[in-house]
Amino acid sequence: MSTPGPPQPAPRGSVSIRSFVLQAGAAVAAQVSLLAALLFYFGWKRNQAFADYLGYAESQLNSSAQRYVLSSIPALFDPLLIAVGVALVWRIADPVLVGLCTDSRRFRGRLCLGLVSCVATVPLGTWAFLRLSPGWWELGLPASLTVGILLACWGGALWSRTHESPDSDDTSGGDDEGSPASRWVLWSASTSLYVLGLVVVLLFWTAGTFAEIQGRGAAENLVANLGQRVSVTVFSDKNLRLDGLPGVRPTTFRTPGAYRFRYEGLKLVAYSDGKLFLIPSGWTYDHPDVIVLPEQSGIRVEYVYP
Repeated sequence: MSTPGPPQPAPRGSVSIRSFVLQAGAAVAAQVSLLAALLFYFGWKRNQAFADYLGYAESQLNSSAQRYVLSSIPALFDPLLIAVGVALVWRIADPVLVGLCTDSRRFRGRLCLGLVSCVATVPLGTWAFLRLSPGWWELGLPASLTVGILLACWGGALWSRTHESPDSDDTSGGDDEGSPASRWVLWSASTSLYVLGLVVVLLFWTAGTFAEIQGRGAAENLVANLGQRVSVTVFSDKNLRLDGLPGVRPTTFRTPGAYRFRYEGLKLVAYSDGKLFLIPSGWTYDHPDVIVLPEQSGIRVEYVYP
């Protein structure tokens, strides 16, 4: 009677492929989750700034997560394009700089020191540059901190990745390869986790600030071009008390069986959850009047396109 032999190990190729697929899937899932959260947060902050400028609560829209994400995508085309371009440049430049740092200790020290110092020089330089436009400092502060920390982390990673490399020049001056200075590691796995958390916080800070600027800008553009917005005429059985709003033209009818009141001079801002968000054509920032009109019996709404 033969005894079963020990289990045969899986082929090495299949194990490596399975491991690669799992690692790649985890990396893609993490990046997609972060991007989705960033888009949701950006859309929410943008809509909130838009509503605050016009004078109503954003929560009244009862927007869905899908609406937040979709509203954020058009405003993020330029920043995402810039981010992808910077990532492409980094992927091309990183192996080149690693080779240069491997060949020259002097270049390695100057480059890494310059990159690490960016954690302070980039925010200070941005502050000095934006003194002429202090309104942009609201966005410049988180953006410069993000860029400075990323460059500093790159410098630390370059130093640690090349600390065991042989030196081709400057052998007479400088530290020996076995000295503590040459073995000084600025980067590790735990450092990556701390930096990743810090960068994520800074990204959300930057995105939130940029979203607020975008939202206020969209609201200002809407007010400046009210004549090109869709006009709304409201017919009602009851007096809606809109005659005191700037630009609204009320009309009262005496004909029996018809709507008794008509209100013209209203502009459509949004429609959500069965409610119309309207502003008068004479809207001003000093008097931010917003009418929230629910769909109900006894009211008829007509849209007039310019």
